[in-house]
Amino acid sequence: MSSEQLAGLLPMIIVFAVFWFMIIRPQQKQRKERMQMLAGLKKGDKVVSIGGIHGTLTEVRDQTVKLKVSDNLELKMNREAVGYVLKEAKVKEPKGDTAQEEKKE
Repeated sequence: MSSEQLAGLLPMIIVFAVFWFMIIRPQQKQRKERMQMLAGLKKGDKVVSIGGIHGTLTEVRDQTVKLKVSDNLELKMNREAVGYVLKEAKVKEPKGDTAQEEKKE
């Protein structure tokens, strides 16, 4: 292969490399993270389904989960229907108590 032929292929190689690092690799990473999240589901997790339904998992099986939506309502759905697990947000106390500052004024 001559250097002219290699120079002609260089733009194609660069485009493929950019395509790989910008599109294919991030998708593979997202898919892997999602599979880990689905595999790690456990009873008591607060989740949101892909349809936007919020609830708490009451039963987790191989292919299905039961989602408690309210006191009298549980939904049985495929495990893949879980969109994401809600993380408990820690609320930080403000450094200065604004209520006391307002009373002083």
